[in-house]
Amino acid sequence: MFRTLLITLFATVTFAPRAALADDTSALLARSRAALGGDAILSLSSLHVVSELQMLGLHGTQEQWLDLAGGRFAESNDAGPASGGDGFDGHDPWVRDASGIVHVEGSVEARLQGVDQAYLNGFALWMPDRGGATVRGAGTKTEGGSAYDVLVVTPPGGTPMDVWFDRRTALPWRTVVTIGRHTFTSTLDDYRRVSGALVPFHVLGASDDGNSQETRIARVEPNPPGLAARVVRPASDVHDFTIEGGATSTAVPFQLIDNHVYVDVRLNGKGPFRFVFDSGGANVIDPGVLRQLGASAQGSAQGSGVGSQTESISFTTVDSLQIGGAKLTHAQFAVLPIGAGFGIASGSPIDGIIGFEVLARYVTTFDYGANRVVLRLPGDTAADAFGARIPFVFHDNTPMISGSLDGVPAQMTVDTGSRMSVSVFKPFAAAHPEVLPAALTAAGVNGFGIGGPALGRLGRLDTLQIGPFLLRETIADFSTQEKGSFADPYTAANVGGGVWKRFALTFDYPHQTLYLTPNAALSERETYDRSGAFVIERAGAPVILAVRAGTPAEAAGLRKGDTIESVDGHPAATLSLADVRAALRADAGTHVRLGISRGGTSQDIDVTLRDYV
Repeated sequence: MFRTLLITLFATVTFAPRAALADDTSALLARSRAALGGDAILSLSSLHVVSELQMLGLHGTQEQWLDLAGGRFAESNDAGPASGGDGFDGHDPWVRDASGIVHVEGSVEARLQGVDQAYLNGFALWMPDRGGATVRGAGTKTEGGSAYDVLVVTPPGGTPMDVWFDRRTALPWRTVVTIGRHTFTSTLDDYRRVSGALVPFHVLGASDDGNSQETRIARVEPNPPGLAARVVRPASDVHDFTIEGGATSTAVPFQLIDNHVYVDVRLNGKGPFRFVFDSGGANVIDPGVLRQLGASAQGSAQGSGVGSQTESISFTTVDSLQIGGAKLTHAQFAVLPIGAGFGIASGSPIDGIIGFEVLARYVTTFDYGANRVVLRLPGDTAADAFGARIPFVFHDNTPMISGSLDGVPAQMTVDTGSRMSVSVFKPFAAAHPEVLPAALTAAGVNGFGIGGPALGRLGRLDTLQIGPFLLRETIADFSTQEKGSFADPYTAANVGGGVWKRFALTFDYPHQTLYLTPNAALSERETYDRSGAFVIERAGAPVILAVRAGTPAEAAGLRKGDTIESVDGHPAATLSLADVRAALRADAGTHVRLGISRGGTSQDIDVTLRDYV
């Protein structure tokens, strides 16, 4: 859910013959190479850097070990709740969280970021063969009264990035790269000599989601001894989780509401609090719960989710987090008003989300057939007891599996926190129009979460292949989002609770494996709302957030903003949001009479339900 902005990332660089450069581009690079120290840059094969760090509204320090020649890298940040590390060990990119959990990153974005940054780290642009990159001039840009020459540089296996050169000094001043949904900008200054080569001692990084990171080098050591041991990917080393009474497993019941899994959680011994268990997210706590705990938050950042907006977040550490007999200590949480956001769409009180931080420690089964979650200590049960085995990689903190949509190979994230069965991302659908059903609804609101409403069209996939299981006529949200996680160009789809409720779903994060055992719902034909009105709860009353064109709700005259006062004569005050939604997905042909308030006037509207998906 939240990506840390990294100034230095990871990857290997491969080399290919370079194309001929225009004379003015060659002259610019020759001048820039001389400004950086000429042959002195060849003397730097590695660096050990210690910096002062400002990130996500927090102050700390950063230590980096950079293998400039070999493309390996490791860094660690000591910045309170934003502490952690990341790197590249010569084969895999990896991330370490504040608690010591290490996982390998399998996303395309991480690879592309790494290729580009490793290319620049190694001064490859200033070598005679340009490191095999494609380089072309992009003219001149002006900022703050200064002029800059701009080159577009595409490393082999990387993505194009703009490199700005200060016309006065010929030193690189800025890099700008768009990868996936985000644009990252790094501004470099305060160049100082290290073994005769100039190195920027001040770097300001920013992403277009409003987050930034600033580093100021305090100490730099060229070609340090012992580098090889420093850039090895570490193993996870955590001892902060147990199951009470010496048990190896614990089971807790859950409520399935709108395909979301709600469990009771105790924090610092208080509660229970109602949390959604979300494999697509990280730990989140509502500010109101934080106040009940007497705890405080630090930092300031922007987080994104399914919607097109970003949300302001801060961070906190909770002394203890308990689910049944499973207990974690010093659990990290993002803080944002989840109850007022996600809660209005779920119609059920929500105090927070538990996600990666819990799943990374326990082997966890979501048994939808029995409405229970089972958490086990690693190694408690033989893997083959969990069903069909499906490997996954991590996309940020979310599992991503290989499958297919209508026979088209697809990389799909596994998200127990999504109400939909499948959300097909807009870039994938544009690249593979064959997955679009002949019958599609108009665009409308299909969900609601961090970042606001998720918008898309609805239709049925002919087939959805996940491991050995072939699901037919699955209802899919074909996203129309231009921003947010559903606009990711490198992921095909997000598979949510509408699919997973057909299984017992087991996650084994340390082994990057999930297991599926089907339940009685496997072959059931999926149904959906039959009104076309997306209803939320606002100030304790059901309110229509959106009306989809071409549906019974539009035909009946319902409008966005209508407050529902009664359903078939039953006062809305006596009904839950789930009750209202259930009434609107009754059998096709059912007549539902809604008493609504609009502009201070009450009226009755009859809606005749039908299948429109």
